[in-house]
Amino acid sequence: MSVSVKIGFIPSYRFRWTSWTQKMRDDSLNAFAQVRGMEVVVPQPAPDGEPLCAEHGYTPYGAVHSLDEAEVVAEYFRRQGVDGLILCPLDFGDERSAAKVAELLKVPVLLYATKEPPALDDAGMSRASDSYCGNLSMASGLYRRKLPFHYAGLFFPDEPEFAAAVQDFVRAVAVVKGLKGARIGQIGVRPAAFETVGFDETAMIQKFGQNVIPANLSDIADAAQALPDDAPAVQTVLAELRAAYPTITVSEAYLRTAAKLEAALADFWTRNRLSAMAMACWPSIQRLLGISVCNVFGRLTGRRMLTACETDVLGALAMLVSYQAALGETVPHFIDWTIQHRENPNRLLAWHCGNAPACLAREPEHVALRSRFDMTGDRPIPAADPQAGLAQFQVKPGCVTFCRLAEYDGQWKMLIAPGEIIPSDETLAGTWAWVQVTDHARLYRTLVEEGFVHHASMIHGDQVQALQLACKFLGITPVVVA
Repeated sequence: MSVSVKIGFIPSYRFRWTSWTQKMRDDSLNAFAQVRGMEVVVPQPAPDGEPLCAEHGYTPYGAVHSLDEAEVVAEYFRRQGVDGLILCPLDFGDERSAAKVAELLKVPVLLYATKEPPALDDAGMSRASDSYCGNLSMASGLYRRKLPFHYAGLFFPDEPEFAAAVQDFVRAVAVVKGLKGARIGQIGVRPAAFETVGFDETAMIQKFGQNVIPANLSDIADAAQALPDDAPAVQTVLAELRAAYPTITVSEAYLRTAAKLEAALADFWTRNRLSAMAMACWPSIQRLLGISVCNVFGRLTGRRMLTACETDVLGALAMLVSYQAALGETVPHFIDWTIQHRENPNRLLAWHCGNAPACLAREPEHVALRSRFDMTGDRPIPAADPQAGLAQFQVKPGCVTFCRLAEYDGQWKMLIAPGEIIPSDETLAGTWAWVQVTDHARLYRTLVEEGFVHHASMIHGDQVQALQLACKFLGITPVVVA
């Protein structure tokens, strides 16, 4: 399931519409078409004789250059549900009207200016654009209104760097959209000793307008046990489990119970329209259902139902951040900062018990479903095993980004750290990867001194720029270790 955002484009001009302003509008729209996850909403040129129209977004040239036009376009954007704005002075631009749209909508803003073409061939050698100068006026209009914005740079719109800057903005807007008003499921309570995953629900409400949707672990277990073996949802999960794991060294009884739990959790997610969830995974679930649930969490995350372990609600938020910034093109692995490599000081083990989605496996043919007591798969399979249900595989190599949210005294911060998964010939328990970072000592010291805990979200791709932008728009302090 892909993630997309609606971006309102405000082409701005000052006095008269020219062939140059038309070209810059057209070239910008052509560049936007290359950006993934972006639906562009732009004012439309009014048909001859048609007045300004908020329903259709009509302005004289499909651009903005007066306060009256700004109010019409802002209403058009509001009706279209835009999530962010891109402002550009096509010539000098009109600072008041462009800033007015941003003021009325209060969504993330990207500002850029166009490079200058040669001067006109007239007696005064007039400038065709003047975007360089007008951009300063537009920026000051945003600044004096205290509207957070990101200045992308000076571009001709057909330059690849321009599309790349817009892509980062789109990913940042997706993060803002995902966090605002999110519903986060909380199933059960945290492990008794895990003060580390405590959270302030009021702070989530005040900062993001979020709601935590709680459920008792026993109620979810009861719902799972009430499902018959032949329920379609249960049979579908069973078939997918057998297809996804070439090696299974757990019992049929485990598979049926896990399938029922996954079906019950998927129903809880759908009924409550959740954005992410966190669930208690020990010790109560082993007494209630007689299984471990690591693999169930990976299955749900792989189905885009992002699920964090050990009732780590802020960890679930970090997973949501990673997923939104990826535009839903891949899913995260909810990891534990585990150990430093014994021989390579800038490598760390990003690991958890067995909760990564199978779609992240380096070697899909070697993915296994095992018990914690038998990660080698050598022992006989017992009919009942409360430690059964862990995926086992190495995560595929590539560039990754770590993310973690933290809140103290109402102040939010976000850890942002890139790394590179290095393939290994080892066989380890659970789901894991050795990740090389630029400076492990600095990263680890930052975790310690900034109050970040032992869980994080890790996702493939470089999200550093996008997450820093999202922090700017959300009023979160970015803590970047690159």
